Amino acid sequence: MRCKPILRWVLCLCAVFWMSLLSLMVAQGTQDEEDVFLADAAYTPYIYVISPKKGASYDGAASLTVKAAGEHVRSIELELTGEEGTQRFRLDAEEVEHTFTFGKPQTKGASLIIRGYGIPDSNGKQHFAELRQEIPSPKEELVEKMIALAYANSKDSRYRFALAETDWDIGVCKNFVMRLFDTFAKDYRMLEYPELALHMPVNNSKKACAPYDYGIEWKPEGPETGNPFEIAAQFKYNTDLSESDNAALARQLLVHIRKGDFFQIVGYYGGGNGPHSMYIIADYDPATEMIRWTDSNMRGTRIDGVRWGYLQYDADAPVDWWIDVFNRKWRGATLYRLRDDLYHY
Repeated sequence: MRCKPILRWVLCLCAVFWMSLLSLMVAQGTQDEEDVFLADAAYTPYIYVISPKKGASYDGAASLTVKAAGEHVRSIELELTGEEGTQRFRLDAEEVEHTFTFGKPQTKGASLIIRGYGIPDSNGKQHFAELRQEIPSPKEELVEKMIALAYANSKDSRYRFALAETDWDIGVCKNFVMRLFDTFAKDYRMLEYPELALHMPVNNSKKACAPYDYGIEWKPEGPETGNPFEIAAQFKYNTDLSESDNAALARQLLVHIRKGDFFQIVGYYGGGNGPHSMYIIADYDPATEMIRWTDSNMRGTRIDGVRWGYLQYDADAPVDWWIDVFNRKWRGATLYRLRDDLYHY
């Protein structure tokens, strides 16, 4: 019976010893992990792109200059894949600048891969970092520039609520969409007509639109005039068909809408009754059946008898609302889309 307290004491002593030993082992393991992490950090390369910025396309008609840099790198490799295949360039340095050149003006996007190769570690393994960036086509870049300008205008008091009484007032809807395009048009050309400066056609005349109402379409011009727009879809109310049949045709146009389209309509849209011009900022969404656009003077008011228009940046409405807008006798809509052969001039 007297042995039990001694045995109990011995067991406690053993437990304390093993717990202390385990603590030392854990502490040593943690220290080892920290040592390994700190050692590995010297072999971990990091790279970043200086140019082109995300969303930027080619810097010339047939060239793209890439500048990249890194940390813990011995060499940087650039790999560009586009419509003319894949080109590579490698330099043993922590920073590289290289201009890729092409046989003709580029109209399609490309994929850029940048790899930074680091110093081999103690085991001879060479670590590397990889970064990918999509180069948009010139057309895609132009679309994004116009959307960004519309957003900036929506924050600018000069445009957010502007005069829209006369044909030259900045608040007029067609003047708004033309400004979006004209601001950047000088930097682009069509591959088919490289000698021509680009422009947006004006609205077709009242006489030429007849028997339909003025504002249903732009003045018809071919690309040989410098017009880079094509009709992607058009709806004109057909008096030989029923209203429901016309509604189905109007819906076909609306679901065809894509980001970057210019939308010309004549109809009754609540804030106005007649022609209206808009710029589409997102693809038609079949899940929600919504259309998103930016415009000026769809909504407005009169001050001392003079019309003032509001700029909308991210307006939206469902397809059924739009059908009701222009599915009316002598009314309709035209969807204009930029050609795909645009390139940097």
